Amino acid sequence: PLRAMLKACVVPAAAAASVFRRAAASRAVTIPRPSSSSPPPPPPPRRRRRPVTTMATASEGAGSASAKTERVYPEECRVEMNGKQYRRCAAALVFNKNGDVLVGERSDRPGSWGMPQGGIEVTETAEAAATRELYEEIGVRVGDAATGLRFVASIPPSDEYCYLAGGWLAKKGLAGQRLEFSLFHLPTTEDPAAFCDLRGLDGEPAEFSRVKWARFAEVIDSVWESKRGPYLAASEAAAPIIAACLSGE
Repeated sequence: PLRAMLKACVVPAAAAASVFRRAAASRAVTIPRPSSSSPPPPPPPRRRRRPVTTMATASEGAGSASAKTERVYPEECRVEMNGKQYRRCAAALVFNKNGDVLVGERSDRPGSWGMPQGGIEVTETAEAAATRELYEEIGVRVGDAATGLRFVASIPPSDEYCYLAGGWLAKKGLAGQRLEFSLFHLPTTEDPAAFCDLRGLDGEPAEFSRVKWARFAEVIDSVWESKRGPYLAASEAAAPIIAACLSGE
């Protein structure tokens, strides 16, 4: 009897498979496929690259990318001293027949006097840059018959003429400037205000508010403190050149 009962409970394999297929069909879920017009998924975000600084200094901090791109200055227009970069800067030393030096009072630093000066451009010599600065800052030209201004000599470059400065120079990766002096003779003792134009020429802003002749010792005392060392060294180097010029040698 037990065997008969078990046999009655067994479901044939074919029938069981049919039952399971019908159940699966009733519960089947259709997964929709994306249409060809659907937008593709967004790509993963790209890693942004920071621009590479072409000139770096030991004092350079972790500034922004835009600040780093500014720290570039032409190699021909800078020099290195003690591991620091200095901008080459032409200085025009104009002296008269008494040996006095032509200086101007800085428009942005009342009470501070100095010689015309400016950066040396890529294609320029120190003499050419000093000649250009004389015209741009005080409106006088070398070879002008009205003034008799003429070039005399250039003082050989030296690390003694370097001085520290901040501001926009630091943004270019520069510690300061190296003055490169060119000497010019103006055969007069007339008040320079009579023949100088201080408006700022060739698109340059006005550099000086007034001009005068001064003894070199006075010039050194009244120049910006950072420049006193270079001015003192220049006065010693220029003294024999000025004396030879004035004596007619």
